[in-house]
Amino acid sequence: MLGKLLQERYQIVQVLSAGGFCQTYLAEDISLPDHPTCLIKHMLPTSEYPEVQTFRRLFTREVEALSKLDKYDWVPQLLAHFEQNQQFYLVQEFIVGHSLSAELQPGQIWTESQVVELLQEVLGILEFVHQLGMIHRDIKPSNLLRRHQDGRLVLIDFGSVKQAGTQVVTAQGQTNWKFAIGIPATIAIGTPGYMPAEQGRGRPHPNSDIYALGMIGIQALTGLNPTQLLEDADTGEIIWHPQIQVSAGLTCVLNKMVRYHFRDRYQSVTEVLQALQHLATLSVIATPQNQAQPQDTISVVRSDAPCRRMPISDLALPYSRVSDLALPLALGGILRQALGLKGGLPLRVRAAARYKSASLLGMTILTLVALIGGSYYLMRSLPATQVQQNPVASPTPNTANENITFTKTLSGHSDSVWSVALSSEGQTLVSSSQDKTIKLWHLDTGMLHTLTGHSEAVWSVAISPDGQIASGSSDNTIKLWNLNTGKLLHTLTGHSAAVWSVAISPDGQIASGSSDNTIKLWNLNTGKLLRTLVGHSQAVRSIAISPDGQIASGSSDNTIKLWNLSSGKLLQTFLGHTNRVISVALSPKGQLLASGSADKTIKIWHLSSGRLLHTLSRNSHWANAVAISPDGRIVAGGIGDMVKVWDLNTGELLHKMSGHSSDITSICFSANGKQLVSGSRDRTIKIWRL
Repeated sequence: MLGKLLQERYQIVQVLSAGGFCQTYLAEDISLPDHPTCLIKHMLPTSEYPEVQTFRRLFTREVEALSKLDKYDWVPQLLAHFEQNQQFYLVQEFIVGHSLSAELQPGQIWTESQVVELLQEVLGILEFVHQLGMIHRDIKPSNLLRRHQDGRLVLIDFGSVKQAGTQVVTAQGQTNWKFAIGIPATIAIGTPGYMPAEQGRGRPHPNSDIYALGMIGIQALTGLNPTQLLEDADTGEIIWHPQIQVSAGLTCVLNKMVRYHFRDRYQSVTEVLQALQHLATLSVIATPQNQAQPQDTISVVRSDAPCRRMPISDLALPYSRVSDLALPLALGGILRQALGLKGGLPLRVRAAARYKSASLLGMTILTLVALIGGSYYLMRSLPATQVQQNPVASPTPNTANENITFTKTLSGHSDSVWSVALSSEGQTLVSSSQDKTIKLWHLDTGMLHTLTGHSEAVWSVAISPDGQIASGSSDNTIKLWNLNTGKLLHTLTGHSAAVWSVAISPDGQIASGSSDNTIKLWNLNTGKLLRTLVGHSQAVRSIAISPDGQIASGSSDNTIKLWNLSSGKLLQTFLGHTNRVISVALSPKGQLLASGSADKTIKIWHLSSGRLLHTLSRNSHWANAVAISPDGRIVAGGIGDMVKVWDLNTGELLHKMSGHSSDITSICFSANGKQLVSGSRDRTIKIWRL
């Protein structure tokens, strides 16, 4: 396969693994500037597994799973997929890193603090996967990669994923996942040692993934592969405690994660996070430094014993062990916020925290954590809509006279908010969500209506000057609604994949961008399809329309294209981003273009010449959203959980606004430029006054 060219663009440069029915290659995309590297997963029938239909089903399942997770930073980005000569190819983002297997060498023992950090980081990923109604079914060290860029873990290999839930929308617009209990058996998929009994019988549950993660935690503590551990002949429970000395609290959590029967385990990721939070709280308030404790004291907990809220005396931990667990836990919450991290600390920070002695400085830090009473673990254990940072707008030193103030938080969506839009008079706000609903809000009085009708996540909303709403969804449709009454007017069909973005022109045309790589133009009043624009080689993620009739489209092919709205003619292609373009915005006079990308930059372009004017970098996260103010003076970007504001003409950073507890997904300005609205994966919307 070396040197082979696939689809006339992917050149194989290295065989990473070969064997069985799946091979992986390192390839270069020669159709793009700088020939970026990508990973190709090649699935082909063999004499052992000859059924093409089986492979097509597995292939389709992995494509669907990766498409749903496409906005999540801790799974590989799906770049393309295709079938060729009854062989199947997935083209994915190449993650530069190493697998967790490299860190779990036989005989190598992790500290309790390291294990807790690992559990919390992976639980954060599983929380998102399970929210989408999916069970991974193959959680194991080799499927967790430590990304060298930021030290974060990335979950790979969704070929075994099972869609095991259905989403139910209540009359109030709330959504919940219902996982079937009496389901028929499927093919048993998983890895021995990490696969619980029910999964081996072909009946996995969400907490089957929790079992696998618990086994990884035990592997880290004992230095033993799960297949080396014994089982109780009567109960089937894992026998691992005699191998090591470990605190009663962590023993209890791990025992409940790996109970033999799924009904005896934690039933959700949230329950495990709450248990770890309680464990951290016990550690913070444990034995004072001046109270002597024997250094070899340890509590023994039966593997089938129920977890309970233990008094501190029951822990019977020596202070040296408590400090080893408590310092990284408590200090880690502060450092995560200060460094803008979402999960585990970088290895250097973890090491520094881990080896702090139980000194006066350590006790001071722990006291501070207890006083502020929130830390990271409390945040993770409660619903995102209930736990928020205090919103703060921070001007840079030379712009201190330009004030931005936080106004209010709107809560009501039960899942991530993907899009926000303001009406022309600036009083009505429209938002869309992963919960499949659209909500209408009055900025002064609160929520007005919840619109239901889409059968999948609603990625984008736009409002026309005459009071119509357009919404694009993963159900491949665009729906048109009356802004005042909430009545559904039209359902537009024609896209063959998810609709990521919609925009409305002043003359009453709708532009929609889709994972089918096309842009479609529709008549707003009749719903008639006018034309289809073809040119992007991957999903069209964002659409913007200028007042003078130009369309800008940002794509997963790392490019922005400019089109004439009237003729559909391609005017220009902008090259420069090194990862997918997630958001685009045009200045009011149609002179400047702003683009936000997964390469963590926002770029400012001169529209007519195509010249790159500024690259707004030094960002720690993706630029998920961009918006330009109505007066064309400033550009705002959603960078991780922070809103940043720059001078559009000079590129100077003016403000940083914090307050969201998860990634910002969308931002917009009011028509008068006096308000800025941000929507987030924390399920909330925040209003800022300029």
